[in-house]
Amino acid sequence: MKKTRTKILAGVVLLAAVLLITGIVWAKATETSVAGDLTVIVTGEPERYWVDDEGIEHYRGLPYISILSGDLNGMGNGEININLDPMGNGDEQGKTTWTGMIGDLSGTFRGHISATVINGVAHGTDVLYGTGGDFVGMKMKINFSLPYATMMTKYQGMLLNPHGE
Repeated sequence: MKKTRTKILAGVVLLAAVLLITGIVWAKATETSVAGDLTVIVTGEPERYWVDDEGIEHYRGLPYISILSGDLNGMGNGEININLDPMGNGDEQGKTTWTGMIGDLSGTFRGHISATVINGVAHGTDVLYGTGGDFVGMKMKINFSLPYATMMTKYQGMLLNPHGE
């Protein structure tokens, strides 16, 4: 009789533990929309620059800073690689680090930029991963259309918090 009670008690404890762990694992991820203003400032010369036989300009390691306001408040920096034809069409890709605040949360994101340039306007996406502070483990995706003439635009995106509420 005592063995049966012990087995039942052990089974109940095991079931409770499994339900508790499952509840933690199944915590619903949250998504938060973000939007605001973006300004980009080139801060120096590229590491390499050349024009090929077809007239395409190639910039490698062009340093910049970005200033974000709105739902995201902070500054980013990085290096970008750009390929542009004489009509202002091409592509860009690079790496970025952003440090700032989203509401009461603060920390750092790191990631990459990818854009298609059409008539001097970069239409692209930043994909960023939380690496410091409150953002560790989070993911953020930002969309933008940045005119090279003004280097100012609006951004919009999504912050994914896999930790849930």
